[in-house]
Amino acid sequence: MKIAIFAAGTGGHIYPAISIAEKFGKDNVIFIASNRELEKKIFSDSGFDVKHLNISGFRGKNFFEKILWPINLITCLLTTLSLFLKHKPDKVLLMGNYISVIGLLTSIILMKKIFIHEQNSILGSANKLSLPFAIKIFSTFKLGHKKELNYGQPVRSEFKKMQHEPNKEHILVIGGSQGATFFNDNLPKLFNAAGINSKILFQTGMHSSLESRDKIEFVQFIENMPTAMSKAKYIICRAGASTVAEIQSIGLPAIFIPLPNSIDNHQQKNAEIACLDGGGKVISQNEFKKEDFLKILKDFDELNLQELSKKMRKSIHLDSAEKIANEIKQY
Repeated sequence: MKIAIFAAGTGGHIYPAISIAEKFGKDNVIFIASNRELEKKIFSDSGFDVKHLNISGFRGKNFFEKILWPINLITCLLTTLSLFLKHKPDKVLLMGNYISVIGLLTSIILMKKIFIHEQNSILGSANKLSLPFAIKIFSTFKLGHKKELNYGQPVRSEFKKMQHEPNKEHILVIGGSQGATFFNDNLPKLFNAAGINSKILFQTGMHSSLESRDKIEFVQFIENMPTAMSKAKYIICRAGASTVAEIQSIGLPAIFIPLPNSIDNHQQKNAEIACLDGGGKVISQNEFKKEDFLKILKDFDELNLQELSKKMRKSIHLDSAEKIANEIKQY
């Protein structure tokens, strides 16, 4: 059996897809992705067969880009049809995002069995389009659909071996795999004002040139995120589904600052669900106030982080990849 997996955008979409793909084996998987540099880097390290298409998302484009988008879509569709005829996948897994539209159209034309994974707490546009044609939809957060199997978000295998312990090296700050301008522009000076004694490991993204100083180490990209998380007292971060799943898997206390313009505001919902049991805090970027942030930082340093860790930890994601793969193999 061979499977085609459509995954593109950020590491948050790609790493879960790779985790699922590992359960099928490299010879049985073909990935379809877009051609962003970050994707190329992640996939090149994975060892899987990957075909990169020249396409990006539709939502958020200007008028001229939206006019050209269907033309580019047709070109990519023809390329994908050719790839399917060559590699002959039996089944298709759509991980959401714009690349899934091509996967859906190709699968309908060639009558392939379709499966969907929805990362977020709100069903994305591409997955809404694909749902009527899908055999099953796998969810990270319960969505309430008839075809749904709530198996969680696949996390990298390293997270199965790690747990959050009280004696840690740093506070971890990540604005996503591409960094966050808001984090880079605002948080470093606030750490200085807070007078925190802990070392701070701060991922800035590839387009920042902040220089490490005092107790803040700035890095453009953290290669080994599982290790960085396992050594963190707590994390300050966005609330993409993969980040939330990784945090829950090791029980890492968190201060979430959700991306305010995430589609359908899904990051806000992700963060709120993650913090339901009291293992973290959610701060609105649009209502961000220096005084509130500093108070939360000081409170976190004084709270029992072991108790916060217990409240944050969820095991659902650890076996997610295996459960999804096994379900697909049954059809």
